Amino acid sequence: MQAVILAAGRGNRLKPLTDEVPKSLVEVCNTSFLENSLNALIIHKEIKKVIIVVGYKKELIIDGFGDQYKGVQIEYVDNPKWNSTNNIQSLWLATGQIDDDFILMEGDIYFESEILDFIFQNRDKNIAYLSKYHSSMSGTVVEIDEKGKKMMSGAIIEMDKRFNTIKRLIPGSEQDIHFEFSDKYKTVNIYYFTKEFFSVYFKPNLEMYIKTHGVKDYYELVLGTLIYQKTPNIYGHIVDRDTWFEVDTEDDLEMATYHFSRGEDRVDWLYGLYGGHWRYDCKDFCYLFNLYFPPQDFYTKLSHELPILINNYPSAHHKIASLLSQWYFDDGFSKDNLIVGNGASELIKIINKNLINKITIPVPSFNEYENLENEKINYLNLKEEDDFLLDEDEFIDSAIKSKSNFALIINPNNPTSTVTRKEQIIKILKELNHLDGIIIDESFIDFAGDREKYSVQPFINNYPNLIILRSLSKEFGIPGLRLGYLLTANQSIKRKVKKELPIWNINSMAERFLELFPRYQKHYNRSIEKIIEDRDQLISLLKDVPHLKIIDGKANYLFCKLLGEIKSRELKVQLYSKYNILIKDCSNKTALDDSFVRISIRKPDENIELVNALKEIL
Repeated sequence: MQAVILAAGRGNRLKPLTDEVPKSLVEVCNTSFLENSLNALIIHKEIKKVIIVVGYKKELIIDGFGDQYKGVQIEYVDNPKWNSTNNIQSLWLATGQIDDDFILMEGDIYFESEILDFIFQNRDKNIAYLSKYHSSMSGTVVEIDEKGKKMMSGAIIEMDKRFNTIKRLIPGSEQDIHFEFSDKYKTVNIYYFTKEFFSVYFKPNLEMYIKTHGVKDYYELVLGTLIYQKTPNIYGHIVDRDTWFEVDTEDDLEMATYHFSRGEDRVDWLYGLYGGHWRYDCKDFCYLFNLYFPPQDFYTKLSHELPILINNYPSAHHKIASLLSQWYFDDGFSKDNLIVGNGASELIKIINKNLINKITIPVPSFNEYENLENEKINYLNLKEEDDFLLDEDEFIDSAIKSKSNFALIINPNNPTSTVTRKEQIIKILKELNHLDGIIIDESFIDFAGDREKYSVQPFINNYPNLIILRSLSKEFGIPGLRLGYLLTANQSIKRKVKKELPIWNINSMAERFLELFPRYQKHYNRSIEKIIEDRDQLISLLKDVPHLKIIDGKANYLFCKLLGEIKSRELKVQLYSKYNILIKDCSNKTALDDSFVRISIRKPDENIELVNALKEIL
């Protein structure tokens, strides 16, 4: 048997990586596409020769691999017009060297070597490797007959799932926005053809197509014609999409690196993205969500309005603030006191940069508040023996002694999930009325279960240095819309913050959400109730998990201490490697060691799955 690898291209969409090397030498997990393909091929002793079609920077491939690779003969075919032709020309140039059954593959796919085993077990059939279509894929797709169905007298007599006759091949040029992909399969760009099929059918039709249409198309078009003409069957062999990856762009390369990384490298890669997890098959107990809101009707309304929202500028600050001011009837919750931010993080960064000389922060805390020079932070360590609860007298004393001009309370705290009572905060506001600002972050306040008991938002007009900050992502289930707000009666603070904002810091979709939300207040309230119910259930279930102590759970997450030998990083790695579950390792938090984790609340079936995984590991 032989193999043909088409590796002539540059890969323009992978610039600047391909400025110095051809696309086939770009690396995934420190191994190039070409080396990975050769390693997978030479495992099988039947492979006697590999034909590599080269073009762009061909000398790097030829000098790098030579005329033998680990005992297998290599022949090179030059495509000097690599920049003006397509893969049909590269394959045609190789036909003179093909004189046996052969495997054909593109030089920009990375795959697990085991998937080739199927070819060597079924050498009598022509095979196209396929994968169930996914939205991340592009290129040629196929339709197949029902899997392995064999009929006799109208009855199914055998179901062989290994073989699926391809009945139609659809190139990318024939797919538009109305194309239905749900029943389609993507070609993996690995094929196996018998010598007879190639010499009798494929090669003559390649020649005819090139003579009539030229060399700027894809050889898959010829395969599509052969399938339509019902020549000897080409069978589709379906492989899992996690076993291969086709790389066209830098984003594809990042995804391939993730898919073929293992253990800690894979986990670190995913956590390093700080989001975008919809691309990955994971259960996210790390980031904080409201999975019950918005309701489907809300999504439907926004989706119907999507064209007009995308095609129009959002409003200016005063209008955005006016829309938000309709949410609450607390005294002082008015457009004159509000600034809406692109997430609370935008507002935190502005305050850190422009208002803070020194700030007292109880730790552990939300890391964004600590993005300051160390000398600007007065850390107040919350005590584990007190379950990380804030002592208001200690807090007041620390702020005064440190000569802070700002102070921070996150309520409920992130990551500890502990709450500070309203009476405690009022005392702090009175005792520290000389400070330029006291930030009360209420991003999780509704999860505490009794807003009136904990929120100081209604007192905004009573204390000139009071600043309420709130992220809307966590409670309202909209982290992708990036919404948060600052509420203060201090117009000097408001002017300084607003001065740093671009005129359009909120997009039109987020603006429309602010406008529609009051209609869905009851849905929102019920979603909070449901999360609290799920949280109580999860707390009950976690009591049976060994070596795990729940410190507190007054938000949509639980703060837990590991009591056994397994520490936070190891637990994080094992949960993802074995179960695709993400949790928050809190060892990077100030004042915490490697025995603390944060677990967000998801829906009951997922929570049970997490509990079972924790039991297995701990």
